[in-house]
Amino acid sequence: MLSAILITLALSGCEPKFDFGGIDFEPQIIVEGWIENDEAAHVILTQSITMDMDTSGTSLADIAIRWAKVTVSDGETEEVLTGRMDKNYFPPFIYRGSRIKGVPGKTYTLKVEYSGRTLSAHTTIPAAIPIDKLEVNKCEDSDTLYQIRLKFRDNPEQTNYYKTFTQIVPEETRFYSAFMGTVSDEILNEGEADIRVNRGMRHTQLEKYTPYFSVNDTVNVKLTQLPEEGFMFWSSYENEIINGRNPLFPSNTNIKSNVEGGKGIWCGYGKTIRKVVIADSIGTPR
Repeated sequence: MLSAILITLALSGCEPKFDFGGIDFEPQIIVEGWIENDEAAHVILTQSITMDMDTSGTSLADIAIRWAKVTVSDGETEEVLTGRMDKNYFPPFIYRGSRIKGVPGKTYTLKVEYSGRTLSAHTTIPAAIPIDKLEVNKCEDSDTLYQIRLKFRDNPEQTNYYKTFTQIVPEETRFYSAFMGTVSDEILNEGEADIRVNRGMRHTQLEKYTPYFSVNDTVNVKLTQLPEEGFMFWSSYENEIINGRNPLFPSNTNIKSNVEGGKGIWCGYGKTIRKVVIADSIGTPR
């Protein structure tokens, strides 16, 4: 979803005309890459659309970059990721590793080589933070919707950043970024932190999106600790949504990036996952 979010122009039946005064715009390579503890690296690559390009007959799926060389290194081992079709993601093409697995505390370097261009980025996986409790409560203004609150211990002597993801099983085959799910511990109470977990946003369901859950939902909640560059990226993206911009196509000029030579994010996540069955957990901490 994130790669689609960062594309600069929605592909619609109407084509606006712009006068650029002879200025050349080169499409940028957009990276959505991540590595989690105990998991291999994942990278999605797309090419942005500029306003002067002829987009007739083009779909978002066509913007996926499928012939890049994507390399990940942990400082000791280097691995070239394998690209493959995967309909669980959008666009439906992803590069995956297999040999290098994420370890908290380690730094990982990403290099992307495509069409004569080279992109690079670095990230570190922070420690995974245990989830102490998941609480389910009925929404005040609805008899059929519920919200989840997550509690965990934050170290007040450190500056830490957190992000949540959710997966509704069995309908969803992967985790999605929770709406407004990025926080700094500067706004958390010292000791036990308490945050609300919103439903993850799917690009195919924006028109009927709700941040709440139904009584029949079974939810996998993922709490991640992420480095500062990840926090800056996700915060700037969420600010675009708060400011009323299109949640599928916010302006990528305002979104922070740690990718040299391109746009996007290469981020390490220290993750913890817990499942909550809404019907069995209403008013009862799990």
